[in-house]
Amino acid sequence: MIVSVNDDTKKMLGNSDFSPEFLDNLLNAKFLAIQQVDSKVVGAAFVGGVMNVYGIEINENFQGRGLWKKLYDEILKECKNRKLAFLMGTFKPSNLISIKIHMKLGFIPVFTFHYNKTEGREIVIILPISKKGHLLKKILKIFDTRAGNYILVVLLKIMRPFLKDIISFSDVKPKVDFRYSTSNFEKINVFLDEINVRVTN
Repeated sequence: MIVSVNDDTKKMLGNSDFSPEFLDNLLNAKFLAIQQVDSKVVGAAFVGGVMNVYGIEINENFQGRGLWKKLYDEILKECKNRKLAFLMGTFKPSNLISIKIHMKLGFIPVFTFHYNKTEGREIVIILPISKKGHLLKKILKIFDTRAGNYILVVLLKIMRPFLKDIISFSDVKPKVDFRYSTSNFEKINVFLDEINVRVTN
C-alpha cells in the first residue's frame, strides 16, 4: 500500500528490521509503498528527493514471495499518478542480480562513479517515464564522459550539504575523493561489457 511519511508511518516503521540507513531513506521520502505481515512492516520501497531516487528492501525472511515486484509495481503506478517523469537508482556492481532485474524493467545504466577507495564504484540508472524523463537521460549522459565526470565530482563536493534533499539518501554520505574519482573514470560500457550486457536505447 502507498503511504505518506507521517507520525503513523514512523511508528509502523519503528517496528521493522530495516537497516538504519534504509530507514532514514524511508523517513525522508516523498512517498512509500509498504508491505505488512501481522502488523509488522516486512518490505518497503521509497521515492525521494528532487531526483526521484528509488530504493527497495525486503526482510530476508520474506524474500522470494513476490513482495519485491508487488512493491515495485505500486511505486511505479504512484509515480505515474503523480506524473513523475523518471525514477533513478544507484547500485554497487556487486548487486548484479538487482541491476539486471532493473534493466529488464526498463531502467537504463547511464554512468558509473567512484566516490573514494573505500566506497568504490557505483552504477547510476534511470527509468524514463515520460518525454521529460527521456530528455533527462540524455542530459545525464554528460557524466559518462571524462569532462562530465570532473563536473560531477565538483558538483558533489559543492552540494554535499544539500544531497539529502536532492537524493533523499541518509546523512551517511560518502566523501568524494577528487583525485580517486577522476583518475578512475570509466565509461558505462566498461561495466556493461563486464556483465556481458548491451543497452540499445
